[in-house]
Amino acid sequence: MDLRGSRRCEGHGDGWGYVLVGVLESGEEVVDHYRSTRPVYEDTHALSRLKESAEGLAFGVLVAHSRRMAEGSVRIGNTHPLYYAWRGFDMWIAHNGVVDADAIAKDLGVPRAEDATDTYYLGEFIYRSVGSLGLDDIVRKVRRASKYTRTAMNTLMLFYTRGRAVLVVTSYLNPDKLGDPKVVEYYKLYLLRSSSASAAFSSSLLKRFDVLSEEVSEIPPQSGLAVEVDLRERAEVGRIPFKLSA
Repeated sequence: MDLRGSRRCEGHGDGWGYVLVGVLESGEEVVDHYRSTRPVYEDTHALSRLKESAEGLAFGVLVAHSRRMAEGSVRIGNTHPLYYAWRGFDMWIAHNGVVDADAIAKDLGVPRAEDATDTYYLGEFIYRSVGSLGLDDIVRKVRRASKYTRTAMNTLMLFYTRGRAVLVVTSYLNPDKLGDPKVVEYYKLYLLRSSSASAAFSSSLLKRFDVLSEEVSEIPPQSGLAVEVDLRERAEVGRIPFKLSA
């Protein structure tokens, strides 16, 4: 069974990247976006840099992704988190699953590039659709995007404008896949919450690093979570759990 859209890869070694948005003790805001075609487990210099950057923050949000290629070549432009920045705010997206890039490109009225991934078009659709950085509007547009899902629309999205950031997590399967236990298990997402941090991560990480504890809970399939943070106040100021359906 081809759970992710391709049988060509044996591991998550087709590049990796992260975006870290936060604020220093001085109040200065920091944005650090990094992508590499190297496997994450070989990129020790960048991992050290990320650790250093994160430890220097008073408050921050991190999205990281290690790629397992489904389509598109191994190149920086296809490495997550993908970045969009032409509308007055920044957006990054990391995605696991397959969406219908041809349908999205057609609906947007843009060409279907030969070596662009489905994630690029998913991000383009959401970035073009969002009218503001209000949680309600973002949730509406993410719900609209779910109609293009072929296998899964598991995403981490980060929206940023000075002083504010919105993090969105989605766990969504094409309804036709819900009856297959293997597919459901493969695409499970989990949420860890403690007094000092929150993290959303895949079932692969859960198994590999044995992080299951009383602080970890499964993010229900067909659902999402949108969280707004005020970087100046260093605090969460809004949270919307939401359902996704075809």
